Amino acid sequence: MNRLLLLVLLWSVVSTASTFAQDLPFEVDLDYSTFLFDESESVIEFYLSIGAEKLDYELTDGQYLATIPMDIVLHPVSGSAPTGASDTDVLNENLTLRFASVDTSALLPGQFFVEQFRTAVPAGEYTLEATFPATENRSQMQITLDVSVPNYAIGESVMVSGITLASHVGRAGESDTSNPFYRNGLIVTPNPNALFGEGQDHIFYYLESYNLPAGTTADEYTLFTFLSETNLPQPMVGYQQRRVRSVRDPDVLVGSMDVSELPSGSYFLQLRLLDANNEALAEQSKKVFVLNPGVERPIAAVDEGYETSLYAVMSEEEVEDNLAHARVIASQSELGQIRGLSELESKRGYLARFWQARDTDSDPAANNARREFYERLRYAADRYDTPFEEVWETDRSRVLLKYGYPSELDPRPFDQQLVPHEIWVYDNIPGQGTSVFVFADREGLGRYDLIHATVTGEISEPNWQQLLQR
Repeated sequence: MNRLLLLVLLWSVVSTASTFAQDLPFEVDLDYSTFLFDESESVIEFYLSIGAEKLDYELTDGQYLATIPMDIVLHPVSGSAPTGASDTDVLNENLTLRFASVDTSALLPGQFFVEQFRTAVPAGEYTLEATFPATENRSQMQITLDVSVPNYAIGESVMVSGITLASHVGRAGESDTSNPFYRNGLIVTPNPNALFGEGQDHIFYYLESYNLPAGTTADEYTLFTFLSETNLPQPMVGYQQRRVRSVRDPDVLVGSMDVSELPSGSYFLQLRLLDANNEALAEQSKKVFVLNPGVERPIAAVDEGYETSLYAVMSEEEVEDNLAHARVIASQSELGQIRGLSELESKRGYLARFWQARDTDSDPAANNARREFYERLRYAADRYDTPFEEVWETDRSRVLLKYGYPSELDPRPFDQQLVPHEIWVYDNIPGQGTSVFVFADREGLGRYDLIHATVTGEISEPNWQQLLQR
């Protein structure tokens, strides 16, 4: 493996929701992208970021050095080894990462070190395991990543590589060819956590196109780049770019998107190569996250001054979804009332009254209770979505929607003796005082169920610690 690494400090976006800070030995994110190599193999680039603040440093030769052992294993998915590859590990290395800082007192949340690893493998499906062994000061951590490697060299169709999300893309100087982030005359600094916004107000991207001459007889094509909401396919107004480019093979595609005024949430960065008829020759997309605490999300869609008008224009399916949302925080009497609704107009009227009763101010232009609810729902959708149920039906989402954000959150996904679990603490739930919720992923499927709470009406298990034993 041609291992590339950069021991420099970079800025990421800093979350203002301190109660949801990652409570792990250190913060780590892993991403990857794939590119054409030759007729039999493709290149995988792995991007690793490690939070600088929580590392353990020792003063060495006038600078502070953090040393992190790491095992990295890449193996084909069981039973489906790609053509030309064995079913054994194609990569298995024991590494020692070293990060230096001249002043550890200046390190802040949101600063991270970035490394890049590169190797060539046959096309196929793989699993990457990055393991940070336990030390005296921290428990073992492991990240698993599913990796799909296309064969870019076969067929006559136009193809595009994976997208590398970057904190910056710039022209390389004459002396930069040895830079580990050098690629095709550019310095592409990866952003593995895909987080942009405050402190990193531009989404930078890099990708490559292959076999364009075979896809069109014209001399030019259009690169259409846009952002879309995660649940909507259409481009967002104000976040679209079109560039006419000359046909070449391969073609290097780079650019940026200003997201400084984009409300916090998850989005898709989408790129399409269009022919003269505006039809897609190839396309690629990547999920990104935006954190802009100071940017208000437009509230007209959910917070018009009069709820009756809002629900009057909703489709029947939207009304049913809104009723499902309301059930999460409804009282027992309200649940009975909802069950008794049959006509569409009666459901619309009930939703209007439901939120009007919870409005806490006299501002006719906004319903703050509903706005806060849907902000929490968007937050939950970004973090707790599962294939098993609607996001508002998951236990963590339900608790978040009903009681708000916890005062303290203690995630413990990597304990060797216990199943992955989270402990949420609320300083004061009205009528309950200090309250605790315990969620556990006992099946190892990423689904965290509530196993114990100290709130009246919620599940209570005095021996909940035993349920966490592996």
